[in-house]
Amino acid sequence: MTRPDPLPRAGARVILRRLALADLENFQDYRRDPAVARYQGWSPMPDPEAAAFLEQMRSAACFEPGTWLQLGIADRGTGALIGDIGVCVTPDGAQAEIGFTLSPKFRGRGLATEAVRAAIGLLFDHTGVARVVGVTDARNLPSVRLLERVGMHRTGTANATFRGEACVEHSFAITRHDDG
Repeated sequence: MTRPDPLPRAGARVILRRLALADLENFQDYRRDPAVARYQGWSPMPDPEAAAFLEQMRSAACFEPGTWLQLGIADRGTGALIGDIGVCVTPDGAQAEIGFTLSPKFRGRGLATEAVRAAIGLLFDHTGVARVVGVTDARNLPSVRLLERVGMHRTGTANATFRGEACVEHSFAITRHDDG
């Protein structure tokens, strides 16, 4: 028996929803920005590849263990894509990792915080994960502050190499017991 799709999930100002081909222009607009891509695990892609990715995410199973799922962050008033959130439940189903991207045009308004809280809520409501983690470059102060705002606690700091560059990464986590 398949479970019903938990998407979309509306917040006060944003909606988490499936990505769609109609999102291509907005998706490419922020993902092609080098400042946006600096701390991300993805790289910009040509339009045909991005269109195929959006189509794949549109129909991907929700929270399939071991598989990343990219969710759209849309403006609740217009429905326009303003960012996306990646979630991946570990193969054993015990934990999930989350990553997020927001268009610079929409930063500084608390929209990413609202979206990440909604994604954490989705994971706790629709999976058996006990903990959600986020990992960020220590230099990415806006992401560090966002993870703290959503109630995540720093669980570790480690030296790492990202895109061939030495860096320091902070790990953050929230458990079901921490969640609101």
